[in-house]
Amino acid sequence: MQPTSRLLSRARRHSFTCNRYTSIFPLVIPFEILISLVPRRSISTPSLGLEMALSHPVYTVWGSNTGVGKTLVSAGLATAVLCPASRPSCPSTFLYVKPVQTGFPDDSDSRFVFRKTCEFFLHQRPKTSLFASNQAVKSSVVAAKRLPDLSIDERTGNDSGLRELCSFEERRMCGADSPTDGFELVCKTLYGWKEAVSPHLAAEKEGGVVSDEELIDSLQKCLHLHYVDGDFGSEARMWSVIETAGGVASPGPSGSLQCDIY
Repeated sequence: MQPTSRLLSRARRHSFTCNRYTSIFPLVIPFEILISLVPRRSISTPSLGLEMALSHPVYTVWGSNTGVGKTLVSAGLATAVLCPASRPSCPSTFLYVKPVQTGFPDDSDSRFVFRKTCEFFLHQRPKTSLFASNQAVKSSVVAAKRLPDLSIDERTGNDSGLRELCSFEERRMCGADSPTDGFELVCKTLYGWKEAVSPHLAAEKEGGVVSDEELIDSLQKCLHLHYVDGDFGSEARMWSVIETAGGVASPGPSGSLQCDIY
């Protein structure tokens, strides 16, 4: 970075004065000098893409900013699939994945979908049963320390500042006609950070940056686990919802645009 005095000297040599706005803009700095002051950072990468089975629907929920209704839409889709008005001909499994969560664990969208779907199921009292689970896979060390009943030292975690979590909750609700077999709700948070800010800022501040390749690999394994290794047969219906952390042009943990990541 060049000294400020040298930059101003270069700016004066390249500046011009606009007669009409002389009193307001006595100095105009060329664009190439201004851009040199901005830290260089790549915010776009080639799209890595996900390999998904076409036999089961997969939906991605986008929405810029917090509180615009992404999680409400996800919970609504889950209740529509798992709490039908009439008894379906075959069981359904609903997979909800939140790859990136900030404000964790105080704010957990997967926990919201898990609890609201269970509440709606008990209110409707359908004839089929429901087995629901919610799991947080990894988080920054700072976020992990806020989880109840989890003892953690400042030095624990891997080199990237992330920690494997044993945060898991489940609930089984029996229906009148099928006390054992029924629907399944699987909610997962793959990565969480404590600060309720943009993912790339939270990851940098808490020392838990996740590369695009690592994020896609974790999401791919999560989808593959339930597609291939699930207990449902070929006649069962599998629904998947991936809720992103913002809009299509919002940055992910690495700073890449989410539309380039997913």
